[in-house]
Order: sequence, then C-alpha cells, then structure tokens
Amino acid sequence: GQVRANVIQVAPRVSGPIIQLPIRDNQLVKAGDLLFKIDPRTYQAALDEARAKLDETRDRIKDLEAQVKAAEAAIDQAESGIKQAGFAVESAEATVVKAKADFERATTLVAKGDVSKRVYDEAVAANDVAQANLAKAQAQGTQANSAKLQAQAELARAKAELGAPGEDNAQLRAAKAALVTAQLNLEFTEARASVDGYVTNLNLRLGSQAVANQPALALVDIASFWVHGYFRESMVADVRPGDRAIITLMTYPDRPLEGRV
Repeated sequence: GQVRANVIQVAPRVSGPIIQLPIRDNQLVKAGDLLFKIDPRTYQAALDEARAKLDETRDRIKDLEAQVKAAEAAIDQAESGIKQAGFAVESAEATVVKAKADFERATTLVAKGDVSKRVYDEAVAANDVAQANLAKAQAQGTQANSAKLQAQAELARAKAELGAPGEDNAQLRAAKAALVTAQLNLEFTEARASVDGYVTNLNLRLGSQAVANQPALALVDIASFWVHGYFRESMVADVRPGDRAIITLMTYPDRPLEGRV
C-alpha cells in the first residue's frame, strides 16, 4: 500500500516580487500562518484610486440629482409661463377685437366728417398697440413652450446620465465593485495557509517574482493522511468495511499504525 494525503497547490492571486518568506521547505505550518507576502505598494495605490473614484462618483451623482431637480423646477416654471401667456393672449385678443371695432367705426365716421381726425388717429394707434400686444403675448407663449421643451430635454438627459436612484445606481455599484476588487487584490498580497500542513515544493525566494495563478508551493494537509491498500483479488474476499487493520511503514517498522478499513 501507500500512505496518501491531500496536497493543496498554493498559487498567488496577484503578481509581484516576494518581500517576505517566513517559511522553509518541509516546515509544519498552522492554518492562517503567513506563507509569503508580495510587495503591496502597487495594490495599495490601486485601492486609494478606487476610493477616490467612489468619492468622485458620489459627487457626480449628487450633481446629476441636482440637475434633475433643476430641470423639474424649470418645467414647472415654463408651465406657469405658458398659463400666464395664455391669459395674456386671451386678454390681448379681446383688446384687439375692441380696438379693431373702434378703428373700423372711426374710419367710417371720419369719412363722413362726424369725428375729428384726432379721434381717428387715436383709434388707429389703439388698434396698432392692441395688435402689437397680441403679437407680444403670442411670442411669450411660444417662448414658454420652447422653454418647457428645453427643460424636458434637460430632464431626460440628466435622468439618463443619473440612472437608477440610491444604491441601485449603476455608476455607484460599479465604483463600489471596483473598490472591493482593489481591497481583495491588496489582501491577496499575503498568502496564508488554508489548513494545518507541511510545506513542500517551495520554489520561491525573497525578491523572486510571484505570478498570479501559478503554483508557488504545495501544502500537505496534516489532517488528511490515509493508507491506500492494494490487494490481490483472492485476498479481499474476507475484508469488510470497519475491519481492524495494522499497517507497518517500511521507514518506521517499529512503529505500526492501527486503523480501520
């Protein structure tokens, strides 16, 4: 038979030069012990940048939220202007009707000589002023409608750039995810033992370059040893699970091991 055990291949999650290597080959380590450490400065800088990006994203979201509120207020103001312009147009139209009637009457009367030229001129001026006021009111209505359309377009743009509100905002979630990734990469500069075991196949040296996802050493799980027995078919007929077994190691013949099938 053979003595077997679970062997865990230890590979760094990030790349970089080794700055700490407190272990040696065949050393017994405990779960959580530091196996090696990669230079963390690059990953610390990336973490600082991710934090700054998150702050920048929060500020941008606040600015976009303010733009949305400003656009909504502009729409309300434009709608109020449209109503006021509508009232002004109605009033100006009524004034135009009256001024036009006065002008037509004055035109008829002045031709007959029943009114003076001054009265006629006043009617003409009043009619012109009424027409001008109507045109001004209509222009204000057009301007108010244009302002509303512009505010609606600005609101749509700001909402599109802002995205979902609160913590569901895609920009905010992306910035938070980038921060978590940067934090994890910084943590990954320290490789620690996942189980109690023996270090083996140690290929690292101080200053050597650790490459992400490339095995750097192996860890033999101390709690996973078992003996794998090989028997001829003619010898296993009476072997049952749970049977007592005595194993003698070739290296240590005076220290037999006792186990169970």
